[in-house]
Amino acid sequence: MTKRLARANITSVMNDERRKQTEQKLIRSGRAEFLEKGYAKANLRDICKAAGVTTGAFYFSFENKEALLAAILEPVIADYQRMCSVFAKREEDDPGTADDNERQMMEYMSAHRTEAIILMEKSAGSRYEGFKSQIDMQMQSAFTSYFSKFMGVSPDAELIRILVSMRLQGYMELIKGDYTVEERIRLAREIGIHADAGSMALIKYLNGQKEVYRK
Repeated sequence: MTKRLARANITSVMNDERRKQTEQKLIRSGRAEFLEKGYAKANLRDICKAAGVTTGAFYFSFENKEALLAAILEPVIADYQRMCSVFAKREEDDPGTADDNERQMMEYMSAHRTEAIILMEKSAGSRYEGFKSQIDMQMQSAFTSYFSKFMGVSPDAELIRILVSMRLQGYMELIKGDYTVEERIRLAREIGIHADAGSMALIKYLNGQKEVYRK
């Protein structure tokens, strides 16, 4: 009885290991397929072929194509949200941590470039297609609060929308470009310096315009 249980346990462990290996193969091939074609046009048969598994094996591992996408993206989304929360609290307590926070975030995004591109640009047709809009709205809220703090009034919403779009585009260029991690960090810092100086110059101009309008 004990020997039979031992053999059953060994078989179970081996099956679990094979299942994990199959899942990882599918995740790797799915990541490449989604990046190349986008979620909507990604072909399940091509994913299985590249992974070297049957469609039956796929459905044993994942319920459908979107479940595979979730396995690829959910860990990155969870890490990103956690880092944003931690960094926001850290900078609130000590603004001097901003550079180190940005370095850590850029290092993480550099290590997960493919997932970031899929999430921001290739997820149309899936439940993740609204993620970019969520990031956009969060940034618009942050920009609005920043400008309001120095202006005393809420800035023009359309102006904020355009500024956020420009900033997001800049960061996507960093993620998609053929840069080393250090180059991305340096460029991100330089973009931030330019953005901060530009924001203060714009706020000064807008405050000046308020004085003109009062007259």
